[in-house]
Amino acid sequence: NSSRILIWEDGSLEINNITRNDGGIYTCFAENNRGRANNTGTLVITDPTRIILAPINADITVGENATMQCAASFDPALDLTFIWSFNGYVIDFNKENIHYQRNFMLDSNGELLIRNAQLKHAGRYTCTAQTIVDNSSASADLVVRGPPGPPGGLRIEDIRATSVALTWSRGSDNHSPISKYTIQTKTILSDDWKDAKTDPPIIEGNMEAARAVDLIPWMEYEFRVVATNTLGIGEPSIPSNKIKTDGAAPNVAPSDVGGGGGSNRELTITWVPLSREYHYGNNFGYIVAFKPFDGEEWKKVTVTNPDTGRYVHKDETMRPSTAFQVKVKAFNNKGDGPYSLTAVINSAQDAPSEAPTEVGVKVLSSSEISVHWEHVVEKIVESYQIRYWAAHDKEAAAHRVQVTSQEYSARLENLLPDTQYFVEVRACNSAGCGPPSDMIETFTKKAPPSQPPRIISSVRSGSRYIITWDHVVALSNESTVTGYKVLYRPDGQHDGKLYSTHKHSIEVPIPRDGEYVVEVRAHSDGGDGVVSQVKISGVSALSPSLLGFLLPALGIVVYLAI
Repeated sequence: NSSRILIWEDGSLEINNITRNDGGIYTCFAENNRGRANNTGTLVITDPTRIILAPINADITVGENATMQCAASFDPALDLTFIWSFNGYVIDFNKENIHYQRNFMLDSNGELLIRNAQLKHAGRYTCTAQTIVDNSSASADLVVRGPPGPPGGLRIEDIRATSVALTWSRGSDNHSPISKYTIQTKTILSDDWKDAKTDPPIIEGNMEAARAVDLIPWMEYEFRVVATNTLGIGEPSIPSNKIKTDGAAPNVAPSDVGGGGGSNRELTITWVPLSREYHYGNNFGYIVAFKPFDGEEWKKVTVTNPDTGRYVHKDETMRPSTAFQVKVKAFNNKGDGPYSLTAVINSAQDAPSEAPTEVGVKVLSSSEISVHWEHVVEKIVESYQIRYWAAHDKEAAAHRVQVTSQEYSARLENLLPDTQYFVEVRACNSAGCGPPSDMIETFTKKAPPSQPPRIISSVRSGSRYIITWDHVVALSNESTVTGYKVLYRPDGQHDGKLYSTHKHSIEVPIPRDGEYVVEVRAHSDGGDGVVSQVKISGVSALSPSLLGFLLPALGIVVYLAI
């Protein structure tokens, strides 16, 4: 044994301060009374692994990139591997390749690139250069500065009608001093967070209490606090529990107060109801005040429905078209709000007192009649109402058609065929309708024929088609056939050329292109009957031999190029 080389009792050999000269073949001999044994091994001496370019501390802002340098010297006979760890945990570059990348340009370089750094990437980074023989490590700290973290411990205190007190504790400033706080609110009227007005107006970064002001009375609120520094606006705090501000008397008056019109002996007053945010308390309603224009005493009524915007006052002694002053205010269990601006409206006018005259009826078909009358000379007429009902129905079930005061006729449709009807006309305005005219009795015509014409033939003759059909015989409850209507139109279209005839056949030109449809229906005083149709082909669809005959007849000359 020497101070550098030691042999222990168990036979182990220890060499201190090793040098390359210590490399070689070593043999261990063991001996006892039963015999002797040995074993040989080789000691290879390599250069040590050393970090020659260590990472250095870095300070960046959220979203920036950072480079952690790391280089090592090692024995060229060995393979070198760089391992990076973050806060003691090895970085998995396959799973975290969005933010972490390595430089593989040189074997001795283990540089780490941190891309788009976030607050979570702040901490200690350790570079380990490792061979199968030894390793060497070096560490550096990365500071990531960013917007503040969320404040904590938010509490709501001293709840009043239009303000509340808030306290909170500061969150992390993320290495950039907090410059101010913002209080945000959300109500049941909206899902959006909005900045609240506060006292003080600007909440400095060293404060942890403030008051939210100008709140809506009797409204459910949530609150949260957001910190700001020079790097941006931070995450909001966890929202507070929902609270409801105290109630208060309304301070907003209903708008668009007006009215007028209505039925006889009525005063109709209208306004725009206040939305929920202006109710400010329970038992919300309206007080409606009105008086004759030159009157002294206001009459007041209470309307308890918060959603209504209309009140009708009935008084049999009220004169028509009388001017009134009206105003409206809101109230709740805390008191009354201000009155609206005073509006001037008129009570309802009288309904017309005259009945239309010279009422006449013209039967158009089995389902339509036309009604006409002489206009009423009264200035208060705004419209005319035509009432009509079938004889087998009750008058109370009468149908009504309304036209303007400038119209003196109306068309009644969708009537029953061969049916007795009663018709009367009234002049009307907003107060109601006046007396009816003399009742007119009329009969609709019998229904049109229900059987379609039966197409017998569709024959080409020269440049035309001849369509022939059987005569339609009307049933006893149907209108007599007076002729036929034939519609000649392109297939797929609704419009075409309409022919009228008393015959049982018609000639139509052969179309030049495509297909055409010929529709035939019987016509009667009761209207048009059911349609029959036949399709005919254009010139382009005919055979060549027939084309040679038809083209000259159609005035078409074909030139062949040779």
